[in-house]
Amino acid sequence: MNVNMDASSVLAVAVSLFKTCLIDAGRTEAKRHFKELEAGRELFLTEIAMPDKSTLRVRLQLMAQEYNGQLNYSAFKSQLQMLSAELVKVVQAKSEPIVMSGDNGRQLMFNIPAISHIDGEFNAFVLGADLRRRGELVLQLMFIDPNQYRSPEPAAAGG
Repeated sequence: MNVNMDASSVLAVAVSLFKTCLIDAGRTEAKRHFKELEAGRELFLTEIAMPDKSTLRVRLQLMAQEYNGQLNYSAFKSQLQMLSAELVKVVQAKSEPIVMSGDNGRQLMFNIPAISHIDGEFNAFVLGADLRRRGELVLQLMFIDPNQYRSPEPAAAGG
């Protein structure tokens, strides 16, 4: 079964699962989840019953290669809370999110960044989604190059 979900539905699912499975989870469980993600393993989050009586397995990946600084559980949780707050704004506004997609709309990247400046390091955290696997939605938390979100430096006035 190929999953057909629009971008807004993917966002709503992601926001809900981040809150219940990661942000509101007990510290011990949340840290265990972070360690799994940090090690490059996918984290199973839940199964969702679909209207056609099929089930959708939802998994989570962390792509931290572009993270600037030392990523630990506290930094991850802070970034996730910031990203979730940005995603919630879009969901509540019922606006169409800015989405880049590839592979016939089966891979999505939401241009809704959480930008942080911690200990002198800039980071940009975004959500992606992979719908290419049959019966699965893989949510992807990605750190991307934050420089694309920096304001250009004003040109120095020549004298």
